[in-house]
Amino acid sequence: MYENAAKNPRKSVFSASSAFYSLVNPLSEILRIEPDATAEAVRRRLARMDDPQVAVVLPNGWSELNSIPRLRLIQRQALARNQQIALVTHDLSTRQAAQQLGIPVYASEQAVGSRTWQMTPVLPVIDPRQPAAGLPNPPAWRTANGEAAGKARSAITSQPSLHRSRQRRIRAAEAWRQPAPLWLQLVGYGLVGAFLLTVLAAFAVYVLPAATVTIIPGQRAVEASVTLTASPDVEVVDVQGRLLPGRLMETYIELTGTIATSGSEQAAQGKAVGQVVFTNQTNREVRIPAGTIVSTSTGSRNDFRTTSETIVPAPQGSQATASIEAVEEGVQGNARANTITTVSGALRTQVGLTNPGATGGGQSALVRVVKQIDKDTLLDQLNAQAQSEAFGRLQPELRANEWLSESSIQTFIVAQFFDHFNDEPADQLGLTLRVLVQGVAVDQETAREIAMAALQEAVPERGKLVADSIQFLADPNATASGRSVTFTIVGRGNYVIPIDNREVRSAVAGLSTEEATALLQKEWLLQRPPEFYVDPDWFGTLPSFGSRIQVRVEFDEAARANE
Repeated sequence: MYENAAKNPRKSVFSASSAFYSLVNPLSEILRIEPDATAEAVRRRLARMDDPQVAVVLPNGWSELNSIPRLRLIQRQALARNQQIALVTHDLSTRQAAQQLGIPVYASEQAVGSRTWQMTPVLPVIDPRQPAAGLPNPPAWRTANGEAAGKARSAITSQPSLHRSRQRRIRAAEAWRQPAPLWLQLVGYGLVGAFLLTVLAAFAVYVLPAATVTIIPGQRAVEASVTLTASPDVEVVDVQGRLLPGRLMETYIELTGTIATSGSEQAAQGKAVGQVVFTNQTNREVRIPAGTIVSTSTGSRNDFRTTSETIVPAPQGSQATASIEAVEEGVQGNARANTITTVSGALRTQVGLTNPGATGGGQSALVRVVKQIDKDTLLDQLNAQAQSEAFGRLQPELRANEWLSESSIQTFIVAQFFDHFNDEPADQLGLTLRVLVQGVAVDQETAREIAMAALQEAVPERGKLVADSIQFLADPNATASGRSVTFTIVGRGNYVIPIDNREVRSAVAGLSTEEATALLQKEWLLQRPPEFYVDPDWFGTLPSFGSRIQVRVEFDEAARANE
């Protein structure tokens, strides 16, 4: 190889360069690749083509040649066959790989045919027929067959062999192999023995002892109460402000009831009756219709009416008698004789009037009458009945997981109808009452979430709530104000302080059992003092290494103790 290169190296390099870097005629051969073809298939098809320049048209979305090693393999084949190739593709990764290797890339076939192009490989071009072309000349002291010649050969043979060099080093080291003095050897043996004894003692003290610590976690009760306000005007839960949405519930109750009247008064009974005499004051007959009103003319006026039609004959001075009765009941209708002298209406100028005898029959008696206290008492009774029935009327309308405080229900009197007025005679007073019932339903889950947050805040640091022990109780004595209700919800539960075995081991390592007991009861919540088992118990303390301490946490016994 070196011999051929040495003969005419410039000529060989020039011939290879001219073969691979000559400009390509624009009239190049087109090779179109199918979408399902592989990179190896493209390489084989190029190997079967004898054209000096080939433009390879890749289908859209075809990315088999986006790898530099694959493109380099095709490029080397083309260089070996004195073949120039170019790529026509839109794939960005393929274009970048081709540009790195010096392969021309175009976007269309027209661009390939409209210009001249050539490959510009990054690596040196090697002619497979003359691979030594371009290599530097061999050194002057090396012959054509690769062996050293002349002074170079003498210099190589004059160098010492590997065996001689090793023996020379051994002889140089023998001077340093003299034995140490006896006293120095004894001191060394003593130090080694002391070190071994120290290691054994440390092992017996620190590593050999082991201990088991048995701990039963304890629980403590915790309680937190939260005062909440629920209102239908609140849309979003406000944990800080203790506000939550509520649902307004309404219904109507209509009740009727009666009560015996408690008042009494003298009441008129019966109308007074009698007779009057009409005297004709004209020369013609006068007709007195029934119901004509006549009255007394002395003292307080009392009215009477005729009970039948009466005709007073002519001439003047003729008389006729008519029956009368008092307009109103009572003793005021009992008029003395000759006191009824007045006729009402137009008959006053036609007839004269008098009552020869007194009227009688009007009476009065003690009767029951309605008083205001009767109305108030009956109203209070029906209103109390409505309040007692209010919760039962609203309860069927509660949705799932809603809570309604009975004490927060409000009643409003919408209408009331009494069948008698005040001071009206009646043995019974009746009332029809219409009442509006309102209540605010509260979502229990939302209230419990707020109470749960307060309960967690009440737990001491490092404490954890026991899920099975958590309870929530809403105080039934809620307070209603307008459309909102204020109530108190109490959360109760037990908490434990989690026990980490690693923390316990590191905390009690090297302590006595009394010190470890005091420390564990101070740092953790325990049901009873911990139990210790140390083997061997030489020093009355727990092992100094935490890895030699086993911690057992009896959760089952703790759960049974709190049942």
